[in-house]
Amino acid sequence: MLTLSDISSQIGGTLEGNPALLVSGPSEPRFASKTQLALALNDQYIEEISCGKAKAALFTKPVNWRKLNLEGAIFLNTGKIALYQINKLFHYPPKGTKGVNQSAFVDGSAKIGKRVNIGPFSYIGANCVVGDNVTIFSNVSIMNNVNIDSGTILYPGVKVLENVKIGKNVICNSNAVIGSDGFSFVSDTGEGIEKVMLSRSDEVKMSLNKYLKVESLGSVEIHDYVEIGANCCIDRGTIANTTIGEGTKLDNLVHIAHNVQLGRNCLICGQVGIAGSAKIGDRVVMGGQSGVGDNIEVGSDVILAGKTGLSVNAKSNQFLMGNPAMLKSRNLASYMAFRRLPQLIKMLKK
Repeated sequence: MLTLSDISSQIGGTLEGNPALLVSGPSEPRFASKTQLALALNDQYIEEISCGKAKAALFTKPVNWRKLNLEGAIFLNTGKIALYQINKLFHYPPKGTKGVNQSAFVDGSAKIGKRVNIGPFSYIGANCVVGDNVTIFSNVSIMNNVNIDSGTILYPGVKVLENVKIGKNVICNSNAVIGSDGFSFVSDTGEGIEKVMLSRSDEVKMSLNKYLKVESLGSVEIHDYVEIGANCCIDRGTIANTTIGEGTKLDNLVHIAHNVQLGRNCLICGQVGIAGSAKIGDRVVMGGQSGVGDNIEVGSDVILAGKTGLSVNAKSNQFLMGNPAMLKSRNLASYMAFRRLPQLIKMLKK
């Protein structure tokens, strides 16, 4: 446990009240116990302090905390960043096996750095390079010629296929697959889906015996400080590598297809799919279940609202919504007009 004074000094807050009060961790105010710090980050949470048992609270605005029957308070003027600061203070990452577990397999040609932890039943293939302070949990498979830089964490069940490069301080959550085959096929006659996609006709007519698999000869490059959610799939490129830019964060169940170039500091939310050869700029945010078509280019500082379907190129500095995607203001205006259609139809019938 930490004292209120310890917490305040480490997050740069202003302390009032009892500095020696012990705190076991943060909590929402209504569920806080006597040893927890109530996070009163907005007016609603301030009102809910009386519903819990907290003796201390964290505020982001001036409040008469004594009237709330508290014994101490910390004040921060950082808004939502306060949650980041306090949670970091009480975050204790899971600890892996110290050293290399006896049941793990490490190929003799692999180069393993200092203070590397490799958990039970994990596999490290030929010619791999694993940097210092890397943690590999149980049941992780790392195939041949993989390069993992220092400080990276691979949680249980992660699969890293051949020739993948992973940067520094990357976090890869459970059961993600990096470097899987790209989904690339052509018909043996040239009369399959590729012909239909080139045609402007609404009619679909295909003639083929089978689809031929285009082998994926490229790989995947994950740059520094990337986070990859559970059950993500990142396909390797057909010729060039699929790349994920520095600082980008992928939520759970995201699919990044072959040859995608994903920029820096992007936020890609759950169930997003980015199709093959799409190029995404920096600081792009994609809401849940949004999708980007193949060979699409998206500029920097673009936001796609949840469920947005993007099938044309998007210039930088735009907030897009809907399917087909359009500017947020136009999408909202269209939706308002759509809701008025039943009334307009009744008026026309009269």
